Amino acid sequence: MSQAVARQMVKQREGAIVNVSSESGLEGSEGQSCYAATKAALNSFTRSWSKELGKHGIRVVGVAPGILEKTGLRTPEYEEALAWTRGISVEQLREGYSKNAIPSAAPGA
Repeated sequence: MSQAVARQMVKQREGAIVNVSSESGLEGSEGQSCYAATKAALNSFTRSWSKELGKHGIRVVGVAPGILEKTGLRTPEYEEALAWTRGISVEQLREGYSKNAIPSAAPGA
């Protein structure tokens, strides 16, 4: 779908594409190699399209939403399991919540 939409945006010389990624694409997670690999590929795809389509006035960005606040979804059990998949402690996991970012390749971004 992105290709079809991008063609129209190139004609219009403007637009924005938002890809939904994951922290797993940056960190990797034990037991989630296929998921992490596809998200890493999406991060590269986003950077490449940002460079290619930016020349045509099209912004391409990626977001990697996560559970940052204690909710029904982010429980101590969830954090323990996620930390285990990454081979780190829960404390290291919590420290990383505010650090991760996927830098944009777009000029001026």
